[in-house]
Amino acid sequence: MDNGPSHGPQRLAAVAVETAGVRAVSAGALGDEAKESGRYGPASVHVRCSYLSMAAERAAAPVGRVAVDADQIFNGDTPVYRHGTDAEIRKATNRSGDRIEPSGLDDWLPVLALLRILPVEVQPIAERAELAGVSFQTEFMNSGIASEGILFHALARSLGIGYQARLRPRDLLMRQKHCLQALKRRGGVRIAAALGENGETFVLIAPDRLNIPAMRRFIRQRPHIARRLRLISPRALRDAVKVRAQEVLLDRAVNGLFEAAPALSARIVVTGWQGAVLGALAVALPVTLAIWPEPAVLGLHVILSLFFLACVGLRLAAGLAVRGSTPTAALRAVQPSEMPVYTVLVALYREAEIVPDLLLGLGRLVWPRSKLEIKLVCESDDKETLAAIRAQQLRPYIEVIEVPPGGPRTKPKALSYALPMTNGDFVVLYDAEDKPHPFQLIEAWQRFRESDEGLACLQAPLSISNRSGSWISAMFGFEYSALFRGLLPWLASMRLVLPLGGTSNHFRGLM
Repeated sequence: MDNGPSHGPQRLAAVAVETAGVRAVSAGALGDEAKESGRYGPASVHVRCSYLSMAAERAAAPVGRVAVDADQIFNGDTPVYRHGTDAEIRKATNRSGDRIEPSGLDDWLPVLALLRILPVEVQPIAERAELAGVSFQTEFMNSGIASEGILFHALARSLGIGYQARLRPRDLLMRQKHCLQALKRRGGVRIAAALGENGETFVLIAPDRLNIPAMRRFIRQRPHIARRLRLISPRALRDAVKVRAQEVLLDRAVNGLFEAAPALSARIVVTGWQGAVLGALAVALPVTLAIWPEPAVLGLHVILSLFFLACVGLRLAAGLAVRGSTPTAALRAVQPSEMPVYTVLVALYREAEIVPDLLLGLGRLVWPRSKLEIKLVCESDDKETLAAIRAQQLRPYIEVIEVPPGGPRTKPKALSYALPMTNGDFVVLYDAEDKPHPFQLIEAWQRFRESDEGLACLQAPLSISNRSGSWISAMFGFEYSALFRGLLPWLASMRLVLPLGGTSNHFRGLM
């Protein structure tokens, strides 16, 4: 399945879902202002949709004390709680020195020298980091030049503190609810207490915005505390925390929606009145057929024929309403520093053979790698797919999430399991066989920027990539084109229910 043609324009359907108390937003054409409409009753849901065009052109001590002190040093975004305007807060923060900026290339050179990496090799990385508005450490870790383990081992040697290559989940001194909170945190799990082999406690640190000179001062000034510090790679610490959080993550995936909003959950398939109506029909239909067979058959035939004709009429109305193709709009220039973190979720089950193509397609997505996170969600007992993924050389921004066994074994449950571990401002769902357009993320983000918070979701159209292979695939291609480029936009324009495609859905602020 191909999310858009390999050449030419691709369109995104902008979907705004409005419920009671939320402003209704009409997503107009690219560049149009969003229009406000009225409010709707508590039981109503209103969906509106329009299309965007995708330009194919390339745009171009005690553990607690250690945790507090270390967190202020190696995390440059430590929150500072003050009163006043944003400008006053920034001025006060800079003057007081409460905020410690992450180290740049110069501070990292001694560490890189231990890896025999020359300054000329990482100068482009420093420039990309400045352009994207991220730290040098973040950009370097996503460049793939050195693995996290190798980099943090060299960092530990340079700082003169211990290094922890692996961590057994049972050694973590962290409750499950705190594990879940840590996994949600942007930048990953930074710090955790753990139990050593001899029963002693130590502090694991996995800095994501390290200030190396400040860390060296901390170690010199507090040698008794530094002896209890161990450096660990963010991936190793996160993997251990994920295992510890499995139980709460699984319970949330299975029961979270029903406990938070029972009316939105499919656990109750039929309500009381719906069951009464279906039961009455189940009794009345056979009784009617037995007493008045010919009139009953004729009436049933008329009802089903009218339903079929209504479906045909709906499609004809949508076809007549489509007047040519939607005008294309070129992508505007973007500043990488303004681009948010984007999360890509892909659920896989028994799809080992398409893993290489999937990774190749995801690798073509145009987005700063330091602001992209890709989650491959697999069942833990799907050994073939997991083996196929691990046989590939995964980039640092790609993470494999294993869903533990437990019913229901469905795609929604797997995605719900992974969702709390995402940190993106925007989230997109893909299927394993999808081949998204390289600029799909950029267009979706630009469309979100042009709309207000009422725009919750974007639907990218789906098209069949092998539609010329046979007459069956050609019919599938025709059906998908009519659905995603004709019927769905018309349904949204008429304020009717709009079903999402189940893949290539972009969401704003899920977490």
